[in-house]
Amino acid sequence: MGYAPQDLIENRGAAVAFSRFPTGTFEGARQLDQAALSLEPLGPPVVMFSASHSGSRLLAQMLERLGVFMGADLNESHDSLPVFDLVRYLVEWHAPDFQPLLQHGDDELQGRVLTAFRDHIGSRSWEPRAARPWGWKLPETANVMPVIARLFPGARYIHLIRDGRDVAFSPFVAPKAPFWRKIYFNSDHITSWRGLRMTQRAYRSRGHLFNAARWVNSVTLGRAHGAMAGERYLEISYEAVVADPDAALARLAAFLQVEPGWAPLGEGEVRASSVGKWLQAPRRELAEVRPILEPTLAAFGYRWDSAMTQSDTFGGALRGWLNGLAL
Repeated sequence: MGYAPQDLIENRGAAVAFSRFPTGTFEGARQLDQAALSLEPLGPPVVMFSASHSGSRLLAQMLERLGVFMGADLNESHDSLPVFDLVRYLVEWHAPDFQPLLQHGDDELQGRVLTAFRDHIGSRSWEPRAARPWGWKLPETANVMPVIARLFPGARYIHLIRDGRDVAFSPFVAPKAPFWRKIYFNSDHITSWRGLRMTQRAYRSRGHLFNAARWVNSVTLGRAHGAMAGERYLEISYEAVVADPDAALARLAAFLQVEPGWAPLGEGEVRASSVGKWLQAPRRELAEVRPILEPTLAAFGYRWDSAMTQSDTFGGALRGWLNGLAL
């Protein structure tokens, strides 16, 4: 049932009765706002996310070169482990519909939020870090953005997007656990998809299909949530970063309003060989992922090269694809 101003109903009449706005306090919103006040001294973070296996470690290293503190407890991929614990809890218990959380609250959430960011910062206080920008990298942040936006109203978001075909053919975690089922499909109740069970065996045999679905879900959620931040949201493609790291660094610096600096990336950090790996995938498997990935690929500026033939060399096909790719 929708809502309408009472004077409109009374003065102009209505064919149906509109219910009034709900009364009472949104307890979860109050809890999150209270946590946001505690986090306020930190300032707005730089939040970086992507579909997993999108090359986000490279972008995290670039942010560190720009002076952004990315956390005190990171894994080898530069993901924040304390923030992951918080995101996992939010995904398992509340995603994808956060309205019940905002309305009814969660008595554990405020404590979990404060613990996560204290551990992420590496301090038991909220003293500002000498005005140094701070943030974190975590692919699954895209799945909890409504909560992050409530905690950090001024946060800036960087969405790294990689060709979904390369992501599809990069091995990942099978969607067996409830958390990963939500990351792939927004539901932990799903038991099968396209005739495939949520098992390790199914993932081993058809992992490219599962990964394609995960990419579509991730980039779609990321853009939908990020766009609501307006000028505080930036999309950047992995292929553009690899093609011209200096230009990508300058673009990031302009977005964050910091000096780009001159610290070059280390040798081996930018690998052109990581772009276009899907061109080496079997034709049958490429045909299987195509209906899953399209039209989302096109929406993000990637064009499927349907002109490739069996006689194409990998190098020649890669050059042709890169020349036609909209970055």
